[in-house]
Amino acid sequence: MKIAVLGAGNGGQALAGYLSSKGFSVALYNRSEKRIKTLKVNRGIQLSGLFKEFANLEIITTDIKKAIEDIDLIMVVLPAQAHRFIAKTCAPHLSDEQIIVLNPGRTGGALEFQNILKKKGVKERIYLAEAQTFLFVSRVMDPKVKILGVKNSVPVAALPASDTKKVVDILKNLHISFKKAKNVLETSLNNIGAIFHPSTMIFNIGRIESKERFNYYFDGITPQIADFLERVDNERRMIAHKLDVKTSSASDWLREVYDANGDSLYELIQDTEKYEGIGAPEFLKHRYIFEDIPTGLVPMASLGKLLGVQTPLINNVIGIASQFYRVDFMKKGRTVESLGLEGKNKQQIIDHVNGGE
Repeated sequence: MKIAVLGAGNGGQALAGYLSSKGFSVALYNRSEKRIKTLKVNRGIQLSGLFKEFANLEIITTDIKKAIEDIDLIMVVLPAQAHRFIAKTCAPHLSDEQIIVLNPGRTGGALEFQNILKKKGVKERIYLAEAQTFLFVSRVMDPKVKILGVKNSVPVAALPASDTKKVVDILKNLHISFKKAKNVLETSLNNIGAIFHPSTMIFNIGRIESKERFNYYFDGITPQIADFLERVDNERRMIAHKLDVKTSSASDWLREVYDANGDSLYELIQDTEKYEGIGAPEFLKHRYIFEDIPTGLVPMASLGKLLGVQTPLINNVIGIASQFYRVDFMKKGRTVESLGLEGKNKQQIIDHVNGGE
């Protein structure tokens, strides 16, 4: 099986290196030359952490056509706000029976991607899916890529859901953690990053701007902040419940994915060993805001409004971030319009993701 990994950041380099080490033919694409210049010279990636070996790559390129031509599986490992760009970029070069997986899709990734492919006139039979989370906890530490942890469970759903079994059966050849989810509503509304990242970032803006070094999770999430996160999480779960989607609370997610122990969200975070060494952002314009709000909280708020679910805390976090950064995140983010769900009622949304009409 030939695999293309799109994106050469922390996750993309880790996944490309891992897949190559397992014997797959791997092409790595990145939009800019800067991130892959050294990789081209070395002709591969040096893994560290849980995997310690040099992984050769078949192709390392900024040419999207070269990257995905004759490829069986396309693994998109980019910040979710780049999904629109990569969908438009891939559209002219896709071929029948190719599988595209967003790692992860965040909230509404596959729906937005599908909507763009339709607008671009793609007629080929494509299998499109999204993962609920990314497989690895990883960091690029030039000249190495360090894989710090592996998720126990990575739920995946295709759009439509009738394609999920085919996609997950193939992904299981990559890693046993990939598991079948009900549909893309389930993967999208189990977006835990949208709960942990933006609010914690906002509550720690002073520390970050003053260049204080601290552990983002262990130090940045105090008992009171953890309590706020739980209340934001409850709004996410109310939206999911309205759409008949089973969701884990943020607390249960930590238990399931990281084997954490504790009675409260705060205690569970403190017991999550894989958060060890994850420092706070060193700058304010970070993906915890510029990814997790427009592709996480905004689509949740938009879905909530469409379905009549009140989301005052989610709206407040979006509003504060919009005022602080002087960015209209509601305008820039994913909404029911960009997801192709405008005007649909609950049952029509469910039918859309399950049957793909």
